[in-house]
Amino acid sequence: MRPLRSLTSVVVVVLALAACSSGDDEPLAEDTTTTTGATTSTTQATTTTTLATTTTSTVAPSEGATALVSAIQQQLQALGYFEGVTDGIYGPVTAAAITEFQQDVGITADGEYGPETYSALAVAMEKDPDYVSDVQEGLKEVGLYSGPVDGQYGSGSKRAVEALQEDCELPIEVDGRLTPQTHVCLEDAVRAA
Repeated sequence: MRPLRSLTSVVVVVLALAACSSGDDEPLAEDTTTTTGATTSTTQATTTTTLATTTTSTVAPSEGATALVSAIQQQLQALGYFEGVTDGIYGPVTAAAITEFQQDVGITADGEYGPETYSALAVAMEKDPDYVSDVQEGLKEVGLYSGPVDGQYGSGSKRAVEALQEDCELPIEVDGRLTPQTHVCLEDAVRAA
């Protein structure tokens, strides 16, 4: 039987390596919980780590479901790139959908949701009338938009999105863009209304 102290040291090293392996100074935009347990006759050790949220950090394949990844999947699905279940898990199907989207819009095709993809996906969503209509309906529901639900992403819709972003409890850039982060804020606002 391995001593508990030795296993705890291994867990700490693994968690430190995982935190450092993101390649960014800022952690990615998701909550990650890693639990490792070792049971001896009377003791169980559990270690948990949570990464913070940023607005345009690179999101790459990982374990665990997040609202941001679910929003990315929903947006890719609206554009016809994602056919899987919107489960919030950034796995091979999501990475492949992002890669295909990146190839089609002419940006670096690496399967990761980084700043370049953030901008390209926002532009695509702002041109999608069905998606914009859904956003306008949500904004009306939370009292931020009084214009027509017409699928046109004009100045009134953009101002309403900026107001949403200002009120958002997540750290998000106020830019009026229809990003997955904005999508998460709108879903949270609608649930709270």
